Amino acid sequence: MLPLHTVEVRWFFLGALPAAVRAWFDGLGDPVEGVSRTDRYLAPASDALGVKLREGQVEAKRRSAVVGPLAAGRAGATAEEWVKWSFPLAEDADPGAGWLEVAKTRWQRRLEAAGGACTLELSTVAVAGWAWWSVCLEAEGPDAPSRRAALGVGAHRWLTSEAAPALAREAARGYPAWLREASDINPT
Repeated sequence: MLPLHTVEVRWFFLGALPAAVRAWFDGLGDPVEGVSRTDRYLAPASDALGVKLREGQVEAKRRSAVVGPLAAGRAGATAEEWVKWSFPLAEDADPGAGWLEVAKTRWQRRLEAAGGACTLELSTVAVAGWAWWSVCLEAEGPDAPSRRAALGVGAHRWLTSEAAPALAREAARGYPAWLREASDINPT
C-alpha cells in the first residue's frame, strides 16, 4: 500500500468533553454521527512514531517534518507532516504485551479546499483510566503545498468563530506524544 501523507495539528485536554465545545462542533453544519471503537497502540518510545492495531490492520505513522506555526482564532499549534502506512494483520497474530487500549468516539467534518481536503475531528478518548477530549485538523492532498493550504483553509473556517474553543499551543501534540503523557498519569 502506498503511504498517505498528511499535515495536521491536534490538541488534547484531560477531562470530559465540555458541552460548549460540543455545541461549537454541532453548530458548524449538519448533524454528524459519532463513530466509536477501541484501538491498541504500541507504547511509544518516540514522539515521532506511532504504531496501532485497528480493525485488523497494523498502522504505522511517522512524523516527517515540523512545518511551522498555525494560528486561527484562539487556537495555536505547530503543524506537523506525517506519513502513514497500513498493512493487514495476520489473523493468528498475537501482539503481546506493551500495547495501550484507547477507546474513542470521533465526530468528523470534511471540506475540499486548495487542491486538497481538510478534516476537522472532535474526539473523546480514554486511556489508562482517564477521560480526555481532542480536536484535530488533518489535511491531505497531492503535495505538501496543497496539504498546508487545505489545513489553513480548514483552520480559518472552523477555528475563527467566537464559539470556537481556546486551543492552547501547550495542548498541541501528536498521538505518540499524547500517549506518552497520558500513560504516565496514575489514576489513583
